[in-house]
Amino acid sequence: MNVERFAAELPGLWDDFPRSEHPQSLRFDDVMAAVPNLATENTLAVVALAASLLAPGERYAEAGSYMGASLIAAARSKPDADLVAIDYFDFGPMTVSGRPLPAADRQRLEENLGRFEVQATILEGETLDVLRSGALVGPPIGVFYYDAGHEYEEQLEAWRLLEPYLADPALLIVDDSDWDDVRRAVDAYVAAHPRARLLADIQGEDFGYPQWWSGMAVVAYGV
Repeated sequence: MNVERFAAELPGLWDDFPRSEHPQSLRFDDVMAAVPNLATENTLAVVALAASLLAPGERYAEAGSYMGASLIAAARSKPDADLVAIDYFDFGPMTVSGRPLPAADRQRLEENLGRFEVQATILEGETLDVLRSGALVGPPIGVFYYDAGHEYEEQLEAWRLLEPYLADPALLIVDDSDWDDVRRAVDAYVAAHPRARLLADIQGEDFGYPQWWSGMAVVAYGV
């Protein structure tokens, strides 16, 4: 994973980073319209940039795929990427920030991926259970997008369990970094790991930037 190139190219995806409401070129308005999601075009652009910089033989993996928007974004920037999705399909239905969202459903996820001609390995189960099971054994993971359980201890345990599967270096993208437990977990993880550093910290709607949903943090691991 080319961590330094990610850091250098990230601001240039927008006319005025992080204030712009949409990325300049690689757009996801069609994904936003067709796939129920917990994202914005901006957050999908971060995932897409990271996936585009995977080294040969590395995988993209995520926890909390919901209906597949982030998987589609990753595939759009890296069509030949090896994609892995972890989800327990226990989300919703609910209304989030005024947006009605249906219950997670594996069949609908697979249908959405098929509509956008995306192939992915789907590992169904709780994130911690999947990480403990050895199901991720295989090529190293260059990018891991985490949007699963947001409890403080749960996140730290998930990232610890993930480490043996990561490439060196790798990117850990953490969604909803505006939330207190997520923020605390990111800070604690970086402080406890000499080989981890906070590469990007993007504030979201709680700080006046709704175009970033609830914020994102990007941690470089192994550098």
